[in-house]
Amino acid sequence: MSSKFLPVDNPTKSFWHSRADQFAKHRTTPTLPAHADVVIIGSGYAGTTTAYYLMKGSSTPLNVTMLEARDVCSGATGRNGGHLKPDLYYNTLSFTDKYGEKGCADIANFEYAHIAAMKELIEAEQIDCDFVLTRAVDVHLSPEANERCLRNYQAMMKNPYITCKSDLQLLTGEQAKVTSKSEDTEVAVSYTAGQMWPYKLITTILKRLIDKYGLNLQTNTPALSVSKLSDGKWEIVTPRGSIVTSKVVLATNAYTASVDSRFIDKIVPIKGICCHITASNKSERTPHLSNTYGIRNDHLADGDYLINRPDGSVVVGGAKKHIFPFKERFYNNVDDSSLIDGTSDYFTDDYMQKRFYTWKNFESKPDYIWSGILGYTDDSLPYVGEIEPGKYIIAGFHGHGMPRVLLCAKALALALETGAEVEGIPDSFKATPKRLASTQNTILKALGTPTAKL
Repeated sequence: MSSKFLPVDNPTKSFWHSRADQFAKHRTTPTLPAHADVVIIGSGYAGTTTAYYLMKGSSTPLNVTMLEARDVCSGATGRNGGHLKPDLYYNTLSFTDKYGEKGCADIANFEYAHIAAMKELIEAEQIDCDFVLTRAVDVHLSPEANERCLRNYQAMMKNPYITCKSDLQLLTGEQAKVTSKSEDTEVAVSYTAGQMWPYKLITTILKRLIDKYGLNLQTNTPALSVSKLSDGKWEIVTPRGSIVTSKVVLATNAYTASVDSRFIDKIVPIKGICCHITASNKSERTPHLSNTYGIRNDHLADGDYLINRPDGSVVVGGAKKHIFPFKERFYNNVDDSSLIDGTSDYFTDDYMQKRFYTWKNFESKPDYIWSGILGYTDDSLPYVGEIEPGKYIIAGFHGHGMPRVLLCAKALALALETGAEVEGIPDSFKATPKRLASTQNTILKALGTPTAKL
């Protein structure tokens, strides 16, 4: 176990935490319980939805304790872009090469299914989290990005197993410019997506679990080690004491190596940047965009993602040209207490005016800029399943958790309840012995990080 991979104490404040209340530091009981049926480490999207499906679906009451190293939902979920945007085509060729047409389709179909699943969850639980169903538009701003888009889009359309092809629309030329409001794009792709206030989603679910099902939430209680006892149970050591459980779930994403050293170089903490842009004059109505966006500057990793809030403000993340060419700025970095050189200016320097012609003569500025830690994996896909008897993982969502976590959590909860293997997720997501034994790490290659900077 390594404290090197634990969250830092003083993270930058994200826009999503701007309305946090005392629940952020909630401890259901003043002391840490000595025992639990299940211990979930992590109070973000993965940990919370696993607890939701487990406790709601259990035929008998379960004693579940959730440990959070910092405040509630203070990791990637509380620091992301609020963008429920599946990747339906852009990695078709690489996924087909690795997993075949069927395996590639399983990933795309699984991500697309999250749109309906999230809507169903939010409506069933009546969660007020600014959820909006909309269209995502991917704009491509270079010849290389255009070429990759077209090759992958065409490959997706030829894949007989992908079931959501009718939802996508390829836009070119003037149609791409007008639909996206981006003068610089020649090729765009539109499809269904969603957006929300992720912190409100998670905290609402947690409060329901505490009140209705007896979840014991313990914030500011980092797991320092997870060890197997002689009777087969697991002991989790924290600064506030230890807790013993029959089943433990690592919903630790970028911080997984802090409690399981096998994931060093398999789930790597990657530092990213996000911001909230609003009108300089608060009384003005912004030129609201009707779409969410993927903004691809090249064919590799240089891109941004953007959602439009109901009040007309914008949440945008990326600034990757200031990050990914410099390994020391982002790789194996858990420090979200500071920004990254160049990123603040990137978002402050007329970001919206330069990219969308409807914003051209409108004054705006970021009022929040924050960093966050993403859990990138060695093969770009999450690890989900039982990795030892009684020890489970749902982590490593590679900066793309919003359209992957929910149904992974539902499948994992069923496995926890029944003791069976995890089913209902792509085979490529499963934490198999073969994947765990692999020593290949393709993160830097995929990001196009220059060797000279390593």
